Amino acid sequence: MARGAVRRVAQRRGGYLRGPRGLRGPGRRWRRRLPSGGHPGHRGRALALGTVPPPGRPRQGLGPPRGGLGGLRDLAPAQRLPAPLPRGAPRSLRQPRHQLLRGERRGRQVRASGVLAALLLTSSAAAQDGLRLDTVLQSARRHHPRVEAALARVEVAEQELMGARGAFDPTLSATAKLRTGGYYELRRLDVELSQPTPIWGLEVWAGYRYGRGVYEDHWPTYYSDETLPGGEIRAGIRVPLWRAGPLDYRRAGRRIAEDGVDAAEQSRDYTWLSVQQKATEAYWKWVSAGRALAVTQEILALAQTRVGQIQRRIEAGAVAPIEGLEARRALLSRQQKLASARRKLEATALVLGLFYRDRSGDPSPPTPEQLPPEVVGAPAELGDPAAVAQRIIDCHPTLAALRAKIRQLETKVDLARALRGPRLDASVQVSRDFGEDADVARQENLSGTYLEAGLSFSMPLLLRSDRGALGAAEGELEAAQAELRLAADELRTALADTVSANRLAQENLSLAREQLAVVRELAAAERSRFDAGSSSLLFVNIREQSLADAGVAEVEAAAETWAAHAAWQALTSCRD
Repeated sequence: MARGAVRRVAQRRGGYLRGPRGLRGPGRRWRRRLPSGGHPGHRGRALALGTVPPPGRPRQGLGPPRGGLGGLRDLAPAQRLPAPLPRGAPRSLRQPRHQLLRGERRGRQVRASGVLAALLLTSSAAAQDGLRLDTVLQSARRHHPRVEAALARVEVAEQELMGARGAFDPTLSATAKLRTGGYYELRRLDVELSQPTPIWGLEVWAGYRYGRGVYEDHWPTYYSDETLPGGEIRAGIRVPLWRAGPLDYRRAGRRIAEDGVDAAEQSRDYTWLSVQQKATEAYWKWVSAGRALAVTQEILALAQTRVGQIQRRIEAGAVAPIEGLEARRALLSRQQKLASARRKLEATALVLGLFYRDRSGDPSPPTPEQLPPEVVGAPAELGDPAAVAQRIIDCHPTLAALRAKIRQLETKVDLARALRGPRLDASVQVSRDFGEDADVARQENLSGTYLEAGLSFSMPLLLRSDRGALGAAEGELEAAQAELRLAADELRTALADTVSANRLAQENLSLAREQLAVVRELAAAERSRFDAGSSSLLFVNIREQSLADAGVAEVEAAAETWAAHAAWQALTSCRD
């Protein structure tokens, strides 16, 4: 900030400035007296904009510094000052006491950093107004389509698991037949309840059978399903001895479905981490664009005010006409930059609207009025990637989902191996008929308890189908294991890269702040040189634009630190 803020001359108007040789009038001729006149309706708008110094002191050409970009001077009679710093702000951002006292004595003099210093407060206090990041994240968690899709996939996996478990549900079957029209007629009824088990493919069943002739008092039946009048009760078991013994389709399907639920849940968690990271990046890009727009608007306001005042000074002969062209050029350039900044803010708001949604789930791009009044400081240093790498590899959702997929493929390999071979099943059944038959021979033949044991064998001769299924399953398993190794390596690399990016962002932020301080001093010095007649408005505009660019760079560097922090959070978060 240039020292010695000048005081406005009340009710004075004219283009006469005092220089080392006296007063300068129209045509840049030196005069020895201060012209009188002015208009009472133009209080505080005198072109001199300051007390005329005595001979030998440099002329004063610009108004007092105000709370703008690094204390930029302009000719505006009034300006809204930036909001005061909150309690708890670092001392480096607080205005020194002697500056406060001097500002009270001189009215509108404020600390040099102005709006740009308010762009990035290193205070840890969150903004009280405006759209907050946690509000965006809550909205994304409730309404973002990717999160909803991930939740739906978990529901699908759970329903598939229920279906796979249904393969072990008991089955009730019943058959009733009536044979008529022949010489012998028969009534038959068969009811059976079977229950598959997960124990080595064992299956048990129990049933009831009834088979009698239609006119049993007159005509017997000669079919094999004949029973005594009370019917037959039976129970049995069947167990595979070779094929499908270690694993069958039912057990494999249930295991695959269980791992599918785990994979879906891990994918859901990873989806949320990814959405959270992208929402955080979108939020800080929007905030950065809003702050850049504020900076651009302020330097444009300086240029707009300066054009008219420089023109009046040209008419008064205080400055050369080329200064008016330079003021006009700066105005047009800053108007163009304002349009670009406004477009960037709109674009970032639209992207942020994909994460910030209304109650119905539709995108709700935030308005400029929702920009937070302050920017929370950059986060602290991240952790050591080497120290957390193994823990993250063991629990990170993306790797856990791949491991669940590998378990599914291992189950397919085990199933293919269990099905490769002949089918050899053993079965045992016990049955007994009840009731008294009038036919003694039939009573003797059907009464008593029967035990029936058997073996069944079948085998495809070439086993090409089974061998092909096993080879394909083993190939898929090898591919998935390679993908898991690559994902673990990529995670280690991403951890190290995120720490490196955060370190660079922190360095850039520190350098941006130092650059801002240097450019601020340069701008103040250039204005002093212009006031002394040793510079031109071109160089003043260049310094002001450099100051604005440095302020934008500072905000963008802060946004980079937040992006690195969000990436680190996404990489190091695991399921509870």
